[in-house]
Amino acid sequence: MALKFTGPSAHRDDYRRVLHVSLPLVAGMASTTVMEFTDRIFVGNHSVAEVAAATPAGIAYFLPLSLFLGTVGYVSVFISQYRGAKVEERIGSCLWQGLWLSLMAAFLMLGYSFCARPLFDLAGHGETIAAFERIYFRTLCLGAFFSLGSSALSGYFSGMGRTRPVMVVNLVGMAVNIPLDYCLINGIGPFPEMGIFGAALATVAASALIFLLFAGLVISREGGQGLGLTRWLPVPALMKKVLHYGLPGGLHLFLDIFAFTFFVFLVGRLGETALAATNIALSINSLAFMPLYAFSSGTSVLVGNHLGGGELKKAESVTFASLHLALVYVLPLCALFLFAPETLINLFAPAGGTPEAFAPVREAGVICLRFVVVYLFFDTVGFVASGALSGAGDTRYIMWATLICALTLMILPAGIGVLALGFGLTFAWCCPTVYIAGLCLATVARYIKGPWRSMRLVHEEMPPAARG
Repeated sequence: MALKFTGPSAHRDDYRRVLHVSLPLVAGMASTTVMEFTDRIFVGNHSVAEVAAATPAGIAYFLPLSLFLGTVGYVSVFISQYRGAKVEERIGSCLWQGLWLSLMAAFLMLGYSFCARPLFDLAGHGETIAAFERIYFRTLCLGAFFSLGSSALSGYFSGMGRTRPVMVVNLVGMAVNIPLDYCLINGIGPFPEMGIFGAALATVAASALIFLLFAGLVISREGGQGLGLTRWLPVPALMKKVLHYGLPGGLHLFLDIFAFTFFVFLVGRLGETALAATNIALSINSLAFMPLYAFSSGTSVLVGNHLGGGELKKAESVTFASLHLALVYVLPLCALFLFAPETLINLFAPAGGTPEAFAPVREAGVICLRFVVVYLFFDTVGFVASGALSGAGDTRYIMWATLICALTLMILPAGIGVLALGFGLTFAWCCPTVYIAGLCLATVARYIKGPWRSMRLVHEEMPPAARG
């Protein structure tokens, strides 16, 4: 079966539009990725046990957060469709619904932090790693509001097609986070040596700075004039609508992260070497994952804007252009992962350790990275296709496709193979690869034959002449 998007081919202007919207998002997401990547390197240089704990704890934190981030971040699609439909008086209220949802979600994350002990005891990673996992997890949960609020505020700029502020703010956050991370982990200058707690603290501090910068830009540059940004009260009907479409989008991200959370915890049963190698491979994979998520978000915004304005052909052509550009980004990374895996993995070697002691982790990490290379192509195509569907409001299909593929292609096979049949690391990594390929095919099939072309989020609020 050939993977081919239907619709008109992309024109030069479409590539410019995708680059204008998505490139700053990619740069912003890349800065977040660099922060996480360097965080893992610094933690890995500090202790193998801490780097083995950081990814499971980080995923366990991000798992419920992803549900809320996907829901809150969906305000960008609403804003883009309102902008395309010329219903700009609803944009400010839509942003405020995202902020109210962020606050409610932050309280839920606070309650979730109390689950740290039973959660990581259940994982069975050993008390040393579990203690590090609890510290990292609790600290991140306490600072969750800053990430959630930033998602709503950045969604406003993305939905308005002004993604440069998103890039600048995230780059500033990266510039502060990386040196702070290093100092807090290792005890440099006036800072005490905090290890993995310092890594989490630096992440929360950078998130708080990013939130404050976004809030300052909205207040100073937008001023609440003409956009309804002063309409801060909750609007139940609009909030319900955001939840109706945004929650399935959040569940899609949640289910995807849940499948990988299960995978990481399952690999932990294979021993510290397998867990460390898997965590390192997933950390390296994040160099592609977060920017691809940015391409997906940019595609959603552009498709939403064109559909809001009744421009179906333009929605199709920007999707095609986004796919081209995403592949241009990913293919060199695949070559790097394939031909220089040991160079990347060695970045995570503990300082002061011997090459012989790290060799088993390095050898297992090379195997893991080969699987990453295989599934990245499918991930790229799937991300762009799901971005187009999300921009139209077809989020429920994506949610159900993710649930079915995750359960049947990854969770059940991996659980049975590792726990019941005693298969090892190679089999375990086959499962996420098959899952991502299957989800990609399901998403592309929906894009080609699905009803997204006639779907509208704001149809009833459009002027009669624009409804067609």
